[in-house]
Parts: sequence; structure tokens; C-alpha cells
Amino acid sequence: MNSDSVVIIVVPRDRFSMFSPCLEAIYAHTDVPFQVVIAAGGVDVATKQYLHQCQLDKKNLRFVLHEKLLMQGEARNLAMQYVQERFCVILENDTIVHQKWIQPLLKCMREEHAAAVMPLIRWYRGIHAAGCSFDERRENGNITFRHKILYTDIYRKKIDYPECHCILIDRDQMRGQNIFDDVEPFDVDLGLILRKHGLSAFLEPRSIATYSAPPPLEVRDIPAYKFRWDGPSWVARNERIMQKWGVTYDPSVKRASYQRQQFKLGLARWYPTRITVGMSNIGARLMNRILASTRGHSEQV
Repeated sequence: MNSDSVVIIVVPRDRFSMFSPCLEAIYAHTDVPFQVVIAAGGVDVATKQYLHQCQLDKKNLRFVLHEKLLMQGEARNLAMQYVQERFCVILENDTIVHQKWIQPLLKCMREEHAAAVMPLIRWYRGIHAAGCSFDERRENGNITFRHKILYTDIYRKKIDYPECHCILIDRDQMRGQNIFDDVEPFDVDLGLILRKHGLSAFLEPRSIATYSAPPPLEVRDIPAYKFRWDGPSWVARNERIMQKWGVTYDPSVKRASYQRQQFKLGLARWYPTRITVGMSNIGARLMNRILASTRGHSEQV
């Protein structure tokens, strides 16, 4: 197998309707030999038919479907069972890759001997993530663990953890480790696993991808979106990461992130016949203002 060959795992983040633009971008902009493995659960009929057609049209694509809805960690671990190659990209289906995106990631991984490399992630008209950092503090005998998404210093650099929208992983370094766990936030969990095993992560900004956050949502997306942002489940996943790593934090610091998702879900409930055109222009503009006003704050884990 060519040393530059990669497997691109694609899993849904919040919705199924983004599979089409995601896959179109992969096939338009990937310039090394590659295979695509899609893993998802509880998909609607239209999505299932679309994936079947993709498999017929693309000889290097396969998909694995589960009857019930899956969290992202479950879907990733399911897909990883079908991966043999050294280099593996984990891509969320609402992240769109751009021209010449894969070669810089591979070059950075080799030159820096990194276990994980992320591209620069754009979001709307700005930067969503240019790497991420940790900050630990001991307070009253407890470890308070802060994590922060970075938006500046856009050059190749070592980072504490990668944003999980798009990551290139070296399986030779990660082999035998439980990479993906359904805790919240799961990208922080990955960073702590890397640190525990003395492995490094890098940002490579010559590679660019765009996170296409909802809205819009289509009607078929609502069950998956409700599953992803179910309140009790979200709280339980936050509690699990604290138990797993022996850290503590005030859950209120992440409430703004959670409330943004609930606001989108509320719009989906109120405008079930208009979601495909962006939950109405007013709703979309309001959502963008809320997103802009809550960016740039560090969070504690």
C-alpha cells in the first residue's frame, strides 16, 4: 500500500443531511490514495439510500450502519474496526475539506513525529479553531482543568489537543489505546489520552477545513440532533470525564455552549416546515449573533 494512503472515517456530528456536501468535498479535494469508511446509526431512509448509491458509485467507499442512533465515539470506534492503514482521518460530516488539505497534514505528521494533526478550522467568516490548550490549577485539594480554543497565532505549532472536527491520526502511535470515549468534551479527552502516553498533537494551518454548524437543519435531522444534545445524557457525559481523569469544574461555564444547541433545537421544533431554508432568515441571523457573542471564552473541565 502507498505510504501516503489514508482512510477517511466520516461520522455524523449533529445531523445526517451533511453527508452529501462532506463526501463531495472529499472526492473533489483529496489528492492521495484514500478509502472512505462511514459509520452511523439510526439513519433515515433518504440518507440510507444516498449512502447505498455512493457505495455503488465509489469503489473506495464503504459504510457501516447500526440500527440505533450512535454517539460520535461509538461511531468512530465502529469504523476503526475496518481500518488497517497507518494514517487515518477522523472527519465529522459537517466539516468541509478544501483543496490540498491532506498533504500538509501528512507532511506535518512526518516532520514533527506527531500522533495527531488538525487543520485550521474555519467557521462562518472567521476562525473556529487554531489549536487548543490546557490550564490546570489546584484549588482546595481539587484539580480545576480549563480548556481553551485558540483563534490566533496561525502557524504550525504544538497544541495540547486537537478539535475533533477533522484530525489526522497516526495509528502506529495510537495502536492498542482506547482512543474514543463518549465523554464530554470528547476532544479534550483525546488530548488527555495523548498527554498520558507522551504523544504530541500539532496544528497545520496550510490545511484548511470549514465547520458548517447548523442552521440549517432538515426535518430528518431532528431525531439525531435531539439525541446528540439530550440534557441528561449531556450532563452524564460531563460527569464521566471528571470521574475518568480525577478533575473537577463548575458545569455552569459550559452552559452557554449547551444552551446554543438547545436554542437551535427549539427553532427546529417551532419551524418544522421551514428548516430546510435555514429556520427562517430571522432565526438564522439571530443564531449567528448568539454564536458570535459567546465565542472566545475559555471553558473549564
